[in-house]
Amino acid sequence: MKRSLVLVAAALALFARAAAAAAPTWTPDLVHSRAEFTVSHLVVSKVWGHIPIRQMTLGARAGSPIPTQIDAILDVSHEDTDNHTRDADLRSATYFDVEKYPTMTFRSTKVEPKGSDDFTVTGNLTIKNVTKPVTFPVHVEGVVPDEHGGVRAGYSAQLTIDRRDWGITDNRLSAAGVLLAGYEVTIGLTVEAVSNDPSLHPQKGK
Repeated sequence: MKRSLVLVAAALALFARAAAAAAPTWTPDLVHSRAEFTVSHLVVSKVWGHIPIRQMTLGARAGSPIPTQIDAILDVSHEDTDNHTRDADLRSATYFDVEKYPTMTFRSTKVEPKGSDDFTVTGNLTIKNVTKPVTFPVHVEGVVPDEHGGVRAGYSAQLTIDRRDWGITDNRLSAAGVLLAGYEVTIGLTVEAVSNDPSLHPQKGK
């Protein structure tokens, strides 16, 4: 009996390892991923900025580049608009208040495929101490072989939010009475990720 239990345990362990090895995964390549934002300045132009993506998790589904889950942490304490004075203002309590809230987070609650190359993501976006639901479209830019034997996919997405919904309510005006920074902020994302799913290989899949 004891030997049988040992054999069963060993078989289960081998099965678990084989299943884990076969399970598809997506590993984000943060070196080639980027989060940018734009906001109007004095109504007539735009300011561009970049917020580093520090962590990202993508849930995988076999045979598809469309993930099942997307979670991300962005480092607003290192946002960059190519202007030190403006960056200091954005990091202050007037905007991101990075001393208290150095990151912003997104955690998906639903990923809905819209064909083979498009999907919508719904989830909770947290900025400062406020969490609100958002929904936005994502496009799969393509899938290519990776130099290490896997495949690499690219994604692009864009969403527009009203910063006042997240407690960023600055409404300062210029000397001419024009709003300095617009209320609507557009966030653009480009993400690369690597998969071990052989069925996604452009050559092997044909």
